[in-house]
Amino acid sequence: HALPANIRLYAVANDRPSKYLKLWRTLRLCREIFPRIDRVFIHMAPVYAIVAYPFAWRYRTPMALWYVHRHVDLKLRLAEKLVDGVFSASPESFRLPSKKVSFLGHGVDTDLFAPPAAVPAGFVMLTAGRISRSKRVDFLLRAVARAREHLPSAWKFMIVGGLITGDDARYRQELDKLIRDLGMGEHVSFEGEVPYRGMPSYYQKAHMFLHASATGSIDKAVLEAMSTALPVVSSSEAFWTILPEEYVVKERSVETFASKISALLRKGRDMSLRGIVQEKFELSDLIKKLEMQLIALSVPID
Repeated sequence: HALPANIRLYAVANDRPSKYLKLWRTLRLCREIFPRIDRVFIHMAPVYAIVAYPFAWRYRTPMALWYVHRHVDLKLRLAEKLVDGVFSASPESFRLPSKKVSFLGHGVDTDLFAPPAAVPAGFVMLTAGRISRSKRVDFLLRAVARAREHLPSAWKFMIVGGLITGDDARYRQELDKLIRDLGMGEHVSFEGEVPYRGMPSYYQKAHMFLHASATGSIDKAVLEAMSTALPVVSSSEAFWTILPEEYVVKERSVETFASKISALLRKGRDMSLRGIVQEKFELSDLIKKLEMQLIALSVPID
């Protein structure tokens, strides 16, 4: 990493240890650093709020949780009780009723995710995110197959994302079979996991971003695509009030999604999409909001 001098990084799972060893390392780290820290900011992992709570209680250290996902489980319910503040992007991204939650929006580095300098060659459709059933990649493949009679002869559909669970791996095998059944093998490519810094180039060489996630939350990949002025087709309700009407699919059928793809084939880059991100989802603005929220956290009461 290349972090500023005032940041220290401690790794507890860099060598893929067992969960018990990871827990022991985390507890040991909490014991070491809690006496000299002022705030705890937990990102997308409610379990750390549970593990760190005894130290936060002892040293009267406020804790905050950032959580952006529709899933609500016992760990999240317990973590919400233990932390002093919760931050999320939108109500769709945090489904647990709480008086502690503040909705701050997402943060996109619009300088990094910038439009391309020139119009990319060919015709490339792109989707990005974890390869999981909730992302509905199979739906996108069927929609592209339905729209292909209107596509240029040399079209491509790139799928960027990695696998996490065993079910993700099974889903990937199902997608491979579906691609063969649809006869699209020469047009579809799985790009695997791509580092954050490598993502802008994928958006910049694409002509359209496809999104059908069923998570119900604001997907940051869509905002990154918008930041590059890339036309987006999305059926997620989280974007019904963010995207202009021409990019939204409210009837979740393959036929409707395919029709939207066909209608936007010659759209080209849309700088108004980038303007939406700059106005509402700029990273620097989110950091300022987070800083103010963290400073405002009160010291826990015994």
